[in-house]
Amino acid sequence: MSLVMFAQNCQQSAKLNLLGRFRIAVFIIASLGWSAAWAAEPPRSPVAPQDSLAHLQLAPGLRAELVAAEPQVTDPVALRFDARGRMWVVEMRDYPWGPKEGELPQCQLRVLTDEDGDGFFETSRIFADQLLFTTGIQPWKGGVIVTMAGQVAYFKDTTGDGRADLRQTWYQGFVEDNSQLRANHPRFGLDNHIYIANGLRGGVVQDSRQPNSPKVNINNMDFRFHPETFHYEAVSGVGQFGLTFDDYGNRFVCSNRNPAKHIVLKNRYLQRSPKTAISAVFHDAAKAGEASRIFPIARSWTTSTLHAGQFTAACGVFCYRGSGLPEEFRGNVFTCDPTGSLIHREIMTPRGGTFTGRRGREGVEFLASRDEWFKPVNMELGPDGALYVVDMYRAVIEHPRWVPAELKERPDTRYGDNRGRIYRITSAKASASAKTTDYSQLPNAKLVGLLAHENAWQRELGARLLMERTNKDQPTARLLASQLEQLARQGKNPHARFHALWSLEGLGKLTTETIAEALQDPAVEVRRQAVILAERWLGVSTDLRKRVTALARDKDAGLRFQVALSLIPVKTDVEMGQLAHILVAGEEDVWTRRAVRLAAGNRAIDLLTLTLEQPLPKNLAAHRDAIVELAQAIGRGGTVDQLQSILDQLIQLPAEPRYQAIQFGGLDMLLRTAAGRKLSLATILTHGERAVAVEDVAAVFSRAEKLASAAQATVTDRSLAIALLSYPSRLSEILVRSCQPAQPQVIRLAALQSLARRPEPAPWPELLDRFAGESPVVRRALLDGALRSSPRIGLLLDRIEKGSIKAAEIDQTRIKRLLNTSQPALRARAAKLLADTVPADRKQVLADYQVVLKMKSTPQAGELIFRKQCATCHRIGKIGQNVAPDIADSRSKQPAQLLTHILQPNRVIDSNYISYSVVTNQGQVLTGILATETSTSITLRQAEGKEVTLLRSQIEALRSNGVSLMPEGLEKNISHQQMADLLSFIKNWRYLDGQTPLSPGSELED
Repeated sequence: MSLVMFAQNCQQSAKLNLLGRFRIAVFIIASLGWSAAWAAEPPRSPVAPQDSLAHLQLAPGLRAELVAAEPQVTDPVALRFDARGRMWVVEMRDYPWGPKEGELPQCQLRVLTDEDGDGFFETSRIFADQLLFTTGIQPWKGGVIVTMAGQVAYFKDTTGDGRADLRQTWYQGFVEDNSQLRANHPRFGLDNHIYIANGLRGGVVQDSRQPNSPKVNINNMDFRFHPETFHYEAVSGVGQFGLTFDDYGNRFVCSNRNPAKHIVLKNRYLQRSPKTAISAVFHDAAKAGEASRIFPIARSWTTSTLHAGQFTAACGVFCYRGSGLPEEFRGNVFTCDPTGSLIHREIMTPRGGTFTGRRGREGVEFLASRDEWFKPVNMELGPDGALYVVDMYRAVIEHPRWVPAELKERPDTRYGDNRGRIYRITSAKASASAKTTDYSQLPNAKLVGLLAHENAWQRELGARLLMERTNKDQPTARLLASQLEQLARQGKNPHARFHALWSLEGLGKLTTETIAEALQDPAVEVRRQAVILAERWLGVSTDLRKRVTALARDKDAGLRFQVALSLIPVKTDVEMGQLAHILVAGEEDVWTRRAVRLAAGNRAIDLLTLTLEQPLPKNLAAHRDAIVELAQAIGRGGTVDQLQSILDQLIQLPAEPRYQAIQFGGLDMLLRTAAGRKLSLATILTHGERAVAVEDVAAVFSRAEKLASAAQATVTDRSLAIALLSYPSRLSEILVRSCQPAQPQVIRLAALQSLARRPEPAPWPELLDRFAGESPVVRRALLDGALRSSPRIGLLLDRIEKGSIKAAEIDQTRIKRLLNTSQPALRARAAKLLADTVPADRKQVLADYQVVLKMKSTPQAGELIFRKQCATCHRIGKIGQNVAPDIADSRSKQPAQLLTHILQPNRVIDSNYISYSVVTNQGQVLTGILATETSTSITLRQAEGKEVTLLRSQIEALRSNGVSLMPEGLEKNISHQQMADLLSFIKNWRYLDGQTPLSPGSELED
């Protein structure tokens, strides 16, 4: 779009003021496929606010209404409703660069009101301005808590003129990296704390009002504080731009590629079990990264072509908990993707300690627009139960730091900085908007009643306002506590009862008697909240601790999970027995297993003993995983006596097939982690006076050898047995035979890993001599095994020196390991052998072609060269075959790099794209990359995307050519000018449609 057209559209938007006095609504009934309307020519963005509704595609049965737009609001990124029903909006007018030197910040806080009750917020007032990079807002005590420019601040109008005259900086120290990586989304939680998403870059935070306050490191953590006591701390995270809670206090955050991260393990539980290693605290409840799928209906330009059709800008994650949409949407988690101009919906199903999500509709999103400027970045629940969508309405939302050089100064990064829209999504059958209710002056008794409301907005408002009034006189506090206790016992729904419990906690009026009753509540949701609330008494109240422990037998997996966490650390044998029950009942859930390990603390050996005594469950694989994880914990931190005890228990398990996987897996992990502490099998066996019977150990290893060589056994069982053969004093011939090419690849890899853990140089000479005929994945395993000991490194260097293994066939990561080996002599030898792997003629060719980097070029001409010379193996856009490595995603590659790769294809070879030659029994010679390998066949992928599958019985010889599939000498067919044009096409092919404005000086030649 030209700048003239853009200016004309901007002038049209001013006419909205004339339309803002009546309700603007459309009904949009979505279909599962593209209708003729959607297939029509896309709109010429930007479009006027009232016209934007026509381009939305919404889930069936729902209605979208425009409730605010420019000039009433511009660049909105967050909104909240206060107790009076006013809409508070954060305007990030600084985006993306911030103010220029010498200029004032441009961000604002606005308050919008719907004076005539028609549903459109036509009245807009500036509450605070000249702010820097504001990101979020939370109403509190008549003012607002705001996240902005490295700090959390509080703003309030104390004079009644509608402008903030009070500004206090509460917390500071959040990293100020860029506009998309800052602390954000302050939100009042069920537990009466304000939570804040980190923004990914962390910081060291302290209370600005107290110069000597503690400094809290929040790197890789989120942040929370109590708005009354002002206690603050780091909490498990970490979120980028978005933070939401479900009805039960489960917290979800998001990041660009992760649309819904459930924070499963709170930091306080980890701190209570400091010697237990846990690998993760959050779970991707929705598919993330490469596994994610989104379905835009507008042109969706992703910085990386590899990410097309995936989440690349997930933000504003929101759990819908209202009454304005049909019941099927309650509890669903929604995530914006402004790059795709859409909002995605996930239906959450509880699973153990977390959730499993599934998309709302296959192949279509909850909300999407054909208008490319539709940029949803956030959502909020309104007093009416509707879902409100914040549309920043920009041409581009992408921080220039992460884009290629040719787009860093693109002229459209500020297009739309005078625009913005807010939509209201409701059921199509919802009644017309009513005038806003003012809840701010409700008496306490009415606020208590709000805790039972069907809409979460009213419940949270009631809880927050009661919290704000905690400084009332004692008679009032006692009366309020009495009303809350009654609601906690007799509330008409579970939400009312557990909200009352948390309000009592916030008022400091919660008693052990009330908690004891709640632990017996018929609703599991109430029982779970009661367990959490009971934690502060579990160290002193034997009765409460017994009641919580008894819930380990509850039918609900989520409640059992919470019991394990709340008991950290377990104290008695009775509690340990209950913990073992939680483990066995929930061992299919990895989070339950982690919670149980945390609860067991330094008594993991007791838990493992109890677990081994339990009858075998139906899911033996999950039971094995639980045993293996406990064995790992003991191997890492147990005494030698404890290791010996568990080893003996595992050795003594029945010699029955159904116990083998458990026995072998547990022993392998115990011995592997112990080996990391320099504790060998022999040391453990002979430790102290109570040595393990040698004949029993020998019998187990004998069974492992039989299972490892049993062709009829599953590869999983065979792999477990092979792993165990790493530890006997003698080298088992079974391991050597399991490495043979005739074996399945999974078995070969398991055998190589076992051999790598053993000290003997044999059989590594033979294994390395087969390198040329091995597949890429086996080659990597061979290199990893060779790099684990100095003698094997010497063997590897011998073969590099002889040329049977080419240096170019070793990836850069493993080359670095070779060059950094601890032995000086080996290090010097490696440096000499790997110093220069590029032949002299290739160096000269590259030198001759350096001139092309300064030549004028035409990408359109380069496309013709690509089609002729490269398309048989490479694919760019819709041109060519996807045989060789991806070159379409060239955002981070400079022309000089591309030129080097083209002219010196064997300089560094991706191991997955090494050329192989196969000689068949009939004398036919075939060349290609090894795409697939099984124990019975291989598949070669050749130029033009052709694939040939051969049985191993048909193959006389298989050998790597030690070079890239791409041949050397391409320059013989390409002149200097043609090379310059080809490089220009590879770098600029995505811009040939003219729809993506380039930085000045990066214009493409016609």
